[in-house]
Amino acid sequence: MRLLTKTTLAFAVLAVLIVLAPAAKADPITITSGGFSLQNLGNNGLGISGLDALAGAVASSTHNVTGSGSFTALLNPLTFTTGFTGIGSAGSHPFTFSQLLTINGQTQVLNLAGSIDISQFVDTVHILSSAPLTFNFGTLSVSVDVIPTNLVGLGEGVFCGNLKATFVVTNDTNPTPEPATLTLLGLGLAGIAAKLRRVRKQRKSVS
Repeated sequence: MRLLTKTTLAFAVLAVLIVLAPAAKADPITITSGGFSLQNLGNNGLGISGLDALAGAVASSTHNVTGSGSFTALLNPLTFTTGFTGIGSAGSHPFTFSQLLTINGQTQVLNLAGSIDISQFVDTVHILSSAPLTFNFGTLSVSVDVIPTNLVGLGEGVFCGNLKATFVVTNDTNPTPEPATLTLLGLGLAGIAAKLRRVRKQRKSVS
């Protein structure tokens, strides 16, 4: 009888854990970047107008995250168009720029910093960092961390690359059991209690 009671209690605990365990739910995260266009980076006014130019195309993607986690996603396909920037323009030139970033319908401004290194034959553009950006959706939040990237232009021409970012999703959801689940749990516990009472009565009658 003791073995039966222990077994019944073990199944009861297991049933409670199964009923109360939250179901894994994937949260879709949709990201859309607004794009940007920069011209005359490092041009001292004596070079070809409009060059060096860096453009980031609009991009959109959707990612499914279960609970909390992180993923890397494309912000912009990049195009770097190089050309003569003028005698005396060699060196490093910092610049800043911004673009709109939308996550699940919420839009913020993503501010970024970069620099361009100009030499006689090679121009290199660097996207260095961004200001901290966090999107809040109640119990769900998404933070954005731009991944530094470089584009090297060997001579005059068009060079391509990608600007990406790490997205960190924090989900503080603490699911509450639905009324039907609580009813099922209550019926199960009532049945277990009735079984235990029967076992106790049988013991008393035997003794």
